[in-house]
Amino acid sequence: MLTTIARRGWLALAILGAFALTSVVGCGGVRRIPVAGTVTLDGQPLNGGWLVFTPDTAKGNTARISCTSRIQDGHYDLETNGVTRSESGSGVPLGWYKVSFRILEESTKKHPMAPINVNEKFKDPDKTPLSVEVKDNPAPGAYDFKLTK
Repeated sequence: MLTTIARRGWLALAILGAFALTSVVGCGGVRRIPVAGTVTLDGQPLNGGWLVFTPDTAKGNTARISCTSRIQDGHYDLETNGVTRSESGSGVPLGWYKVSFRILEESTKKHPMAPINVNEKFKDPDKTPLSVEVKDNPAPGAYDFKLTK
């Protein structure tokens, strides 16, 4: 009987060790921080288009990801698209990013879209003046962006 109890104890310990090992190996993937905020165009909430965070290699962010969100009524909430499934999901990995604006939808007869006149400098991730560091505990409004025509 004592032998049976000892075997069960070792089995439980082995199972706990396996769970601990999988968490150390990184089954959870990349850690992402929720990133949401507002986008205005000449002081008015922007409605339409997409906000894009591109890793800023000049500031050490070499991640191979893209973080995007549709802008609706001046608000956005980013999701990450990575090379692997574990790199993708809600939120953004820590680091520096260039912030740009894109129009990914096309206007059609069935779904007409009002033109969005954003200054060209905001549309190119290599030329945009907007950059931001995604970090733990950002200041209020850290992820709010003001675009101009």
